[in-house]
Amino acid sequence: MQWIQALHSALRVEWLDQFFRLWDFVDTGYFAILIITCVWYLWDRKIGIRLFYLMIFSLMFNQILKGLFEWPRPCQVDPMVGILCHPTPGFPSGAAQSAVIYAGVVILECKRWLWRFLALGFAFLLCFSRVYLGVHYPSDILGGLVVGGVLLGVYKKGFPLFEKKWKRAALLFPFVLFGVGLLFDFSYGLTLHLLFTTFGVGVGLIRGEKVKMPSLRMRLCQVGCVYGGIVALFFASRTIPSLEIIWNFGSGYWLSYLGGNWLARRAE
Repeated sequence: MQWIQALHSALRVEWLDQFFRLWDFVDTGYFAILIITCVWYLWDRKIGIRLFYLMIFSLMFNQILKGLFEWPRPCQVDPMVGILCHPTPGFPSGAAQSAVIYAGVVILECKRWLWRFLALGFAFLLCFSRVYLGVHYPSDILGGLVVGGVLLGVYKKGFPLFEKKWKRAALLFPFVLFGVGLLFDFSYGLTLHLLFTTFGVGVGLIRGEKVKMPSLRMRLCQVGCVYGGIVALFFASRTIPSLEIIWNFGSGYWLSYLGGNWLARRAE
């Protein structure tokens, strides 16, 4: 807490408060879907698929560890240091996990040093913003960095093993995830959300197994179509919440097939 107070005494001004408030969006599922969609359709389909499942793993482990430790955030202990606050436990930092994953994937997959340095800068700013905003202690960040590093090991060493039988893994994974959610007492809504979203992605992957890389213009159209469709399905789930599991499945299916691959095939 003293470190956060010293940081505020040295750096805190209104424009920095507003700047780092905007960074809170980076630690949301909406931003994750945007990044996954861009990687999937603009950079490399295989990397995008891996990144999707890696972020699901990250969310799952973060929920488990937060439930086990239940350590409060600094803003919950002392509201004076909270530029903003969240009601969930603080350890480990999900934002730090995401920072390691995003930067790590770029470092592992991209050979250009400029992109690597930009990725490291992004990761530093994301982690720093959580301490500045008072939503995490430095120890929360350290814990998130460790968990993110372990998940990167899964990305590098574990995914190639599953990809040998990826069809079976894509369809079985949602139900394994559902079992883990029940075992560790995730909220029932979150468990169902993950089940049907990942099941929709798995079905879409099988439908779009053989995909040719379209032109850059078409790939940009795919990104816009995918993200626009997911936003529309999100609002549909808020309008008719009784059908939320249908919207969840539709979001996954739209991401992996209907909003991108099907669109490219229709344009050929």
